[in-house]
This record gives sequence, C-alpha cells and structure tokens, in this order.
Amino acid sequence: MKVIGILGCGWLGIPLGLNLQKKKWQVKASRRSDEGIELLKKNRFEYYKIEITSQNIKGNIDFFKELSCLIISLPPNRKSQSNNYVQKIRLILKKIKPLKIKKIIFLSSISVYGTIAGVYDETITPRPERHSAKALLSCEQEVLDYAPSSIIIRLGGLIGYDRNPIFQLQGKLITNPEGVINFITQRDAIGGIEAILKLPIEKGGIFNLVSPHHPKRKEYYEFVAKKYALPAPNFNEDKFVHRVINSDAILRETTFEFKDDNLLI
Repeated sequence: MKVIGILGCGWLGIPLGLNLQKKKWQVKASRRSDEGIELLKKNRFEYYKIEITSQNIKGNIDFFKELSCLIISLPPNRKSQSNNYVQKIRLILKKIKPLKIKKIIFLSSISVYGTIAGVYDETITPRPERHSAKALLSCEQEVLDYAPSSIIIRLGGLIGYDRNPIFQLQGKLITNPEGVINFITQRDAIGGIEAILKLPIEKGGIFNLVSPHHPKRKEYYEFVAKKYALPAPNFNEDKFVHRVINSDAILRETTFEFKDDNLLI
C-alpha cells in the first residue's frame, strides 16, 4: 500500500485525503492545533500533531516515517516574516533528507507570477511582488533542489461551496473589474493532485492548476454575489490588467480533465 503524508491537512487536504483513502492509499495527516487534530479524528485519519517553527519541528515526527510521498500544504502567513516561512520549509527538507522519501509535492500559488498582464504557463519566469509570493518562489526552488522528482503545483485561487473571495470583499471596492479570474475549485484541485500522484515516481516539474474558464472579474463577482444572496459588489474601474494563467502542462502530461470548466454555475 502506498503511504502519503499531508503536512497541513486542512480545507483542501481533508477531502483530498478522504478521496485517496477510498483509492487504497494509506493517508497520514498532520495539523498543529488541537482543533485541527479533532477535525482529523472526526474524519478518521491517522493523525499527527505537528507544529513547525523557523527553529524546530515540535510534535510526533513519526508522521514523516515510511512515506511514499509527502505533500507540503503549508501556505505562508502574510502577517509573519517571509524569511521565517522559508526557514520552515528548509527545516522540513532537512528533517526528511535521511528518510529518502521518493516524492515531494509542494503546494504553491500562482501569486509567484506577479500581477503584470500576460498569458502565463509553466515556462514563464515568475516575477513575484508580495513578500509571501517571493517566499513561495524561494521555497519552490528549495524543494526542486531537494530531488529531481519533486513537483511544484501552483494553485489558482481556491474556491468551493464554503469558500469564495466574495465573502471577504463585502463593502470593499473590487479592483480590475475588466480583468479575468484565475480560480480553481476544490474538486478540480483534488482531481489534479490525484492525477499528478499517478505520474511515474521519477517525474518531477512544475504544474499550474487553474480552471480553463476565465470570466471577467466583474461578471464573476456579480454572479456569485447573487448566488449567495449578498449585496451587489462595487468596483474600482480605474485599473485594467489582463492576466491569464493556463494549465496546459497538466492536461498534456496527465489524464486529468477539469470537471468544473464553467465557474458561472
């Protein structure tokens, strides 16, 4: 049986882990808080409480033992110092080096591409602007240097039935209304990660995971506001940046197909 570890098993990791268990993977899941551990218990995972600081790894490090694949799902905290996040990832890689885990998958973000207009695939050189995005790009390189078989997945903005930017944008001016969205649904994020797990063990590289449907931001946010019975959003019309992230590589190199190719439903 293949053994997969999900380090930081949260909103995306829990349904991913449940799907993998149905497909006969053994899943080891970690969280850092007592509340997170209770959620893992509720979903009947093999659970481990682990907290990672820039200085050390606290908790049950048996989590890392006997893994076929480690998925690192630890997004940077925008409020914390970026160099602390990079140190955390370095510490993880140092800890697991003697264990010779064959596959590392690092969940990153399309924020590493920056905000300049253009069409972006995996061959485009990233130009991150925010400190968190710069930290992610540094960590991507750390993971790629760890082993040739390492895989980076650059996720679009994650959305689902209980998660959408519209909830945080209430009462705010939404910028760039004529630009387009670059989102990925929870279901397709899980499907894409599962497809990547099926690749040959020696296969490494970088994959974008973003829906092929890119409606205009104004169209999308007006739609979802109505869908969730929220007040109509307001927009700042001053800025226009056409930025599209495509996911051709995962479609070309795996059997993955998007299930949610229309985000206006």
